[in-house]
Amino acid sequence: MRDIRRCIFAFGLALPIGAAAQTDEALVGCGQTELLHSNTSITFVGADPQNAEAGDRRILYWSLSDLDGRFVGTFDVVSTVLGGSAEFGHYVQADGVITAPNGELFVTEVIYLGDATDTRRSGEDLQVIELIVTGGTGEFSEASGTVSITVPESQDEHLRNRPISLDIRC
Repeated sequence: MRDIRRCIFAFGLALPIGAAAQTDEALVGCGQTELLHSNTSITFVGADPQNAEAGDRRILYWSLSDLDGRFVGTFDVVSTVLGGSAEFGHYVQADGVITAPNGELFVTEVIYLGDATDTRRSGEDLQVIELIVTGGTGEFSEASGTVSITVPESQDEHLRNRPISLDIRC
């Protein structure tokens, strides 16, 4: 039993020292934060890649950085099609997690998409998609607030350095 306590104690001391050594990463905190996100992958998962149906999913992996380009964390989102059609648009349930060195933030929202199969678009031009923070871990264990993403105009680069705003209450 004494050896187990020593291991736990030693691990507890090593973790803060290791975390403090990471100076190339920026930390996200409570309050208002402006970040940039770049898509590392967007995948549509469905039986028919040209026609989304209820239950099909869009899986997105984003890298987050601060405005100086320092890595902040990742933002992974699964959007499940609730209904609609390519002709009239789709409603999707977006559930995501922002993973940062100091904790995770959980977000959710129902979003309208013109065509859920089109992985080059995440909404209409200049539409602000606002996700609700439902909780988190670490420093964000009692978090609430919003995460806002502005969809770029059609002619703009969709995959790189898009603004994302966090308004987190802890």
